[in-house]
Parts: sequence; C-alpha cells; structure tokens
Amino acid sequence: MAGILDAQNADMLVVRGNECRLLFMNAPARARLAGVAAVFEGQSCKDGYCKRLPGMCDTCPLYGSSTPPASPIEFTIEDADGRAFSVSLNAVEWVDGRPATAIYLRDISAGQQLQERLYNLAYIDHLTQIPNRQKLKDDYDAIAGEVASGSRTGLLTIFDMDNFKAINDTYGHNTGDVMLRRLVGHLQANPDYSGHLYRLGGDEFVFLFKDKPGRFSSEEARRQHYETLLRAAFLSYSMPNIELSCTISMGAAFFPEHGTILSELLRKADIALYQAKDSGRNQLVFFEDQYDTAKKFKDLYINIQPILSGHGRTYGYELVDRGNENDSEDSLNLTEFDRTLDALGLGEMMSDAKYFIHYSNHLMSKAVLNNLPKDKFVVQITLSDAPVSAEQFRKYDELKRAGYQLALTGLKSGNATARLLDLATYIKFDGGLAASSAQKMLISQYPNKWFVATGVDTQEGFELARTQGFKLFQGFFFNQPVVVQKTKDIDPMRVNYLRLLKLTSTDDYVNFSEIATIISSDVALSYKLLRLLNSAAVGLRNPVSSIDMALAYLGEENLKKWIALLALRGIASDKPLELVRLSLIRARFGELLSDQMTPKRDARHIFLLGLFSLLHIALEKTQAELFEEIPVAEEIKVSLIGDSGPYSDLVGFFNHYEYANWDEVTLFSRDNGLSDRTVSDAYISSVKWYNDLAAE
Repeated sequence: MAGILDAQNADMLVVRGNECRLLFMNAPARARLAGVAAVFEGQSCKDGYCKRLPGMCDTCPLYGSSTPPASPIEFTIEDADGRAFSVSLNAVEWVDGRPATAIYLRDISAGQQLQERLYNLAYIDHLTQIPNRQKLKDDYDAIAGEVASGSRTGLLTIFDMDNFKAINDTYGHNTGDVMLRRLVGHLQANPDYSGHLYRLGGDEFVFLFKDKPGRFSSEEARRQHYETLLRAAFLSYSMPNIELSCTISMGAAFFPEHGTILSELLRKADIALYQAKDSGRNQLVFFEDQYDTAKKFKDLYINIQPILSGHGRTYGYELVDRGNENDSEDSLNLTEFDRTLDALGLGEMMSDAKYFIHYSNHLMSKAVLNNLPKDKFVVQITLSDAPVSAEQFRKYDELKRAGYQLALTGLKSGNATARLLDLATYIKFDGGLAASSAQKMLISQYPNKWFVATGVDTQEGFELARTQGFKLFQGFFFNQPVVVQKTKDIDPMRVNYLRLLKLTSTDDYVNFSEIATIISSDVALSYKLLRLLNSAAVGLRNPVSSIDMALAYLGEENLKKWIALLALRGIASDKPLELVRLSLIRARFGELLSDQMTPKRDARHIFLLGLFSLLHIALEKTQAELFEEIPVAEEIKVSLIGDSGPYSDLVGFFNHYEYANWDEVTLFSRDNGLSDRTVSDAYISSVKWYNDLAAE
C-alpha cells in the first residue's frame, strides 16, 4: 500500500491524537521536508511537516482534537513560498485497527495561476490593467436586480480626455498610451476611485459607484457628495517634452432614476458627457431629461415585423426600433442599435431567420463590420429619388465586400442603375398595389434576386403579390380572418386540444382529474406537455416526470396558462408559425404590463386575451363561433368580439404595437400610466420568453 500512496500526486500524512502524532508520510510529503527537519515516526505534525506550512495548525479545525473528523473537511492554505494547497481531512482505520486522520495536500498553484490568467484576459484591460467593459457589465448585472427593486442606488459616469486625439495624432499612439496609463495611475492612487474605475475603450472610462437608499438626506446632498468626490479627477494631465495637455469631461447618470439597465445608463451618461463637451469641456454634467433629445415615447419602442415565404414559413424580420422615417443616414444612435440587438437576444437565436436592419453610417465602423453576424443581418438601404452618389455607392460596396447582404427599398427609374442592382440580394416593393410595368420587368429580368412585397396585410394582397412574382411577403396577412361559408369542423387530431381549452379557460373550478385523463390518453400530447414544463422557459426547479405530478406541481393558475399555450401550438400547427408567435407575445406582453397599469388589470384575463385574440383564425371560425365552444370569462369574450369590453383597448394596443403605430402606442401608454421604459422592457421580455419556447 505504501508504494501506491508514494505514487500519488499529492502529499499524504496519517496522524492520531490531539498532538497529531505522525503515523505515516508518503514520498511526496517526505520530499517536501528535505533539508528542513528530520522525519521520524511518532513526531508531532506541528514540529515536522507543518514547518513548511506555517499557519496550517491554526487553520485546521481538528487541531487539538483527538477525534478524527465525522465527515470530510476541506480548506486551503499556503506554504512558506506562497504556493496554494488544498487540504482534505478524512477519518480512516489505520493498519493497527484503530481510528486515525488522513491528511491529503494537493498543490493547486498552477491551476490558480491559470485561472488568474484567464480572468485577466477576460476582464482586465491589457493597456491600463484596470477592469474592462465586460467586467463592468458583469459587476452591474450583479446588482441589476437590486436596482430594479429599488434597494440599490448609485451613480455611473462616462469620461474621456479632452484633446487626446490631438496628442495621438501629433506625438503618436505610444505617447497616447503613456498618457492613458498615467491618468489611470493617478486615479487608482485615490482610494475613493480605486475599485470603481473601468475602461470602455480608447480614452473613454467609467466610474461606477453603488449606494443604499436613504444614505443622503436629500437629492441635493446626494448630488453635492458626488460632485465633490469627482472634482478630484479634474486636473490638467500633461507629459514632459510635449506642448499639449489634456483635461477631462464627464457625464453622470443616477440609478435607478435614469434607468435600471446598464445600456440605458451608459446612453444617458454619454448624453451628459457630450453636453459637457458642448459647454466648454473640463467639467462634470449630470444627466437631465432636457438633454436627451431622443427622449420621446416612440424612440424606445422596439418591434420586429415578420417576412414570410409563399408557403407561410417565417423567412426573417425587419427590426423597427424607432420612428425614423424622416431621419438621415447619420441619425441612428449606435448605443440604441446595440441595445436593440442585445435586448431581443437576436444573437443567441439558433433559427435561420434573417434580420433586416436599416442602413446607417455608423454601420461602417470597423467594430460593427467585424462583429455584426454576416449570416443573420441584412442591411436595408432606403433610396431617395436622386441617383446614388459615388460616395454612397462606395459605402454600400464596402458593406457588400465585408460579407453583408443588402436590401434596396425606394427603387425607381431615376436611381435604379444596373451597378446598384448588382449589389443587392433583396429588393423591396409595395406588394399591396398593382405592379407597374417597370416593376414587373425588373422582377422578370432578375430571377435570382429576392423580391419582397411589403405592406401585405390581407389575404387578397398576398395572393396578388404572389401572382406578380414576389418570393417574400412582409406584413400581417397571416393573422387576418379567412371567410368561410359554413362552420368548419375541428380536425379530429385537434379535438383534445380544444377539450383542454374548454376545461382551462374558465374562472370556474378546474377538474384536474378530467384534464389528466385527456392528456394521458394522448401520447403525443403527454410528451409535449412534459417537455414544455421541463423547458427553460417554464423554469421549474425539479423535472416533471408524470402528468399527475405536473398538475400538482403547477397549481390551477399556472396550469391554465401552460395548457392554453400548449393547445394553441397544437391547434395552429398547420398555420404560419408567426400566428403562434404573435399570440404568445401578446399574451406575455399584456401579462407583464397588467400590474403596471393604472388602474391594474387582471393578469390572468389578459394572458388569455392575448392567447385567444388570434385563435379563431387558426380554427378558421368567427370569434363568436369560437366562444360558443370555449366558455372564457365574459370580460375576455366581450373585449375580443366588440369595442366596449374592459380589455378592448388592449386588443387595439397589441395591433398598434405590431404595426409600429408609435403615436397610438404612446397614447395608450399615457392613458394607462405606463412609462416608455416599462412598455419597451415588457416587450423585450416577452420576445425573450417566446425565443426560449421556440428553442424548446
């Protein structure tokens, strides 16, 4: 046995008694004592081995005890050279048949060094050796929940160096790098700043300060505190033998007053920073609402409008994140654009859907060109009546050569050059109108292009565009009722789904036994329900393995919600997926807003309202016919069938949001006491929730 223990890649000792008398040491442990102390049987561990591990006896929870540990004990110590060891104590029966304690020590220094190196690569800025943007994100994420709940307050600032570009251009980047390191060294030497400083990139830095509510007697005292604190950073930073010096300009935003999401706080601090620049530089400016020229309700609304193939399959979406129909090419705020992509989780979606984004000169930056996924995003260029200039064409060509597909809108005889058409993969026309002869000719001349019919919001418009040669169709034609001559019988395969809807879409007592019988009798239905309940979107702590367990675990209200959700997916299985997507997003969107409305609405009713708002289309029935078969609450029924129900305005709100009618959305929000941020965040959360379901 000694030979086996000697071959271990760890030190092993066996000790006994309150003085830890040595019974055994393996070869690695004896080697560690070479030249330090003599080793002999019966010696105290403290007088021998632990001389190489100062403090081990003080750290060891068994020191001075004659009884071996009842269960394994683990801790970490360092030796005299500063190397880290993991220590494990275990009770053993030694060769003499009596109890003893086995001590295992493993050198973990190499692993710790590797972890430290990986940490530095991920979170430490190479030039200045301070935390980077990713570390800022992670540190803020750690408190984001507290900020949202109001139990954490604080301040975020962005600052940069005035005249820094001039120093870089005049004296070179090496001089600029030295200047940045000296700035950081000065700030880090101030204990008020150490641990709060991050580098965003270039000469841009962030301070993040965290507080608790109630620390300051007033908002004025709070502002005065931070103004005094930050004034110490406002110096003239210079270097020997150069004529230029740098001051700093700083913008600050409070949380949660100015936002609870990091991207929003950065955006508003950045607005305040530019206000400081415009006001003469070398100063601190706190964000105020009047500085935010984009602070309108509609500027924060985000919408994704579907683009379908002729077979009803989802091909992609156009991102509509602001009312920018009159904006110039330079007007898109890149921070808001990044926020849109991050918030909707589009980078994490595993589908093949394309996302059409509007062109902006900001897209020409190397950071965007190198990082925006080329297989997912299509850059959409809106042409004016005038021909494309040489400079504009150069930019579009650069995007094309960078690997991005281009879409053209606003194409007319005056700007439709062959050279421009060669760049495009997609060409958009209004498919709801009769095609002109020039448009028909263009479609026939370019059979390999993807022609997209826009504004297709009726079945008639869809059929017309399809006959004109369009391959893709953008609009909401799929959620319009189909006129039928008589009541359509339910497909026998969907009967169980409809039976479940009848049992769960009522305010009356839910018959769990009957529900369990229906689900258990349908193998496919049982599988789908269990898979759905165990998905990340539902988020149960323990896996559900039986129908009875599922019903007991969920409870009545959650059961109603998830059965209704599952039934919708089953009933609309032969319809475009967008019909299900819109219904689910409506349901979750309304549910999240219900508690925030003034007055509050019933979240249970609103979820079903969104879910059932398009169900009659999936079943090819009128809504009146549908609710003769499904006994939903009267408030839901009258709200969906007419305009005078308690939730009828919410149905209109769903439609306006999907069509990006931001003025109407704003009016509804104000009438119901909803802030722009509340509406935007609720929609983002709803899309993420749907994405999780779609992934499952």
